[in-house]
Amino acid sequence: MATSDARPVLTPGGTAPATPTSPSGLATGTIGLGGALMQAIAQISPTLGIFYTIAFTTSQAGPSAPLAYLAAFLVCLLLAAPMAGLARHLPSAGGLYTYVSAGIGPRAGFMTGWLYGVSVSIVPAALAAFTGAVLQDELSSAYGVSVPWWVYAAVILAVCFLCAYRGIGISIKFLVVMTCFEMAVGLGLALTGLFSPGPGGVNVDGFNPANISSSSGFFLAVVLSIFAFTGFESAAAVGEESRDPRRIIPRAITGSLVLIGLFYVVTAWGLQVGWGTSDLPALAASPTAPAFVLADRLWNGASLVVLIALVNSGLGVCIACTTSATRTLYGIARTGALPQALVKVHPRLRTPVTAVVLQSAVALVVCVGLGGVLGPYNLFNMLGTTGTFVYIPIFVLMNVAAFRFFRSRFPQEFSIWAHVVAPVVSTVALLTIGYFSLSPLPAFPVLLAPFIAALYALTGVAVLFLRNLRPGKRAWMTRAGELPDVE
Repeated sequence: MATSDARPVLTPGGTAPATPTSPSGLATGTIGLGGALMQAIAQISPTLGIFYTIAFTTSQAGPSAPLAYLAAFLVCLLLAAPMAGLARHLPSAGGLYTYVSAGIGPRAGFMTGWLYGVSVSIVPAALAAFTGAVLQDELSSAYGVSVPWWVYAAVILAVCFLCAYRGIGISIKFLVVMTCFEMAVGLGLALTGLFSPGPGGVNVDGFNPANISSSSGFFLAVVLSIFAFTGFESAAAVGEESRDPRRIIPRAITGSLVLIGLFYVVTAWGLQVGWGTSDLPALAASPTAPAFVLADRLWNGASLVVLIALVNSGLGVCIACTTSATRTLYGIARTGALPQALVKVHPRLRTPVTAVVLQSAVALVVCVGLGGVLGPYNLFNMLGTTGTFVYIPIFVLMNVAAFRFFRSRFPQEFSIWAHVVAPVVSTVALLTIGYFSLSPLPAFPVLLAPFIAALYALTGVAVLFLRNLRPGKRAWMTRAGELPDVE
């Protein structure tokens, strides 16, 4: 048995040699480039990402908020460059688990896959609670409909379960419709703002670096806006279920970022102009999400459309996270690093049913149980910040894996830009985000976020050493970076 970080040797074409593992049990060849794009874009959660960050970004960057989103987008492209290269060579449901295992070794790969699988499994709990709370507040105040937030949240998670259980095709169809609708609403509101501007009129001050009033505030807006883009990596998890994954998945990773980058920049600009660039302090201090205020003013009280878009966004990200988390857990278990029960695939629907049931149950318990104790908004803020601390080591390890993978195995493809400059710059940005997330220390319960992230990591270390590195249990290490038959 292997006792060290043994890694499979890849052929020049980037595939692993034959192994006893059978071809993927998932529904291969089910989705195309559009479906992979929607998977990534939905997990980014475009309207939630802009509608609920524009006030904070404006408070830090003032009129330069659109420029801050543009800078954050460029940093995220630095993360996508090495990841897209790995996706081209390593199309697998294991996603980041496979990438890091092949580039660094199975121990690092397991910790990466564990952190990603566990963290993204719990994201639907936070988003469902948040979406349910928004529905409760808005419908109660505007229409007198008094339904508890947890009822809405439970319905959202039930829809996610049904989509995940029925198959990737159903999930993607939902995501295409919902994501296109929410982005249309966001862009529509922004364009309306440009045609009906508030005080200050239409201008491009938001893109002029000379208008940055505080370099530290602008910098903070940039580094914290980076995590409004996370989710683009989830395209990797549907590699086995896509057609021609070596071509589609790299394009989906980069393409989703480009589309969301344009969406964020244009929408931020339009929202600020629509509000009034002469009155941005009021936007930053608005107790109600600025999108609701603008919709009521620009669309004659049609803030209900914004609410529907936000519900779409919340439901979409929950479905996308369920898909990427369950595929990651399935990919890890298939190599033997997690219980084989997680490899069970529905004989007709070709979905990882055990992983789907487990993830859905955990999300429901965390959402209703912990959300009931802390409150839905506190749960959302706490788990969202936890994700920040989890994503940092995941992306840093991915950067290292890309450098080692291409330097040692495909030196002819090694690029100073994609495998040195981009990883170094993005790693510095990620570590900076970690610093600003801790200094100053946030208030309770967000204060718990780094400790929850540490708990995820410690649990993974325990599974690694107490289960996976025991004598006689290490065969998974030779398969951690393997590929199924997806050619």
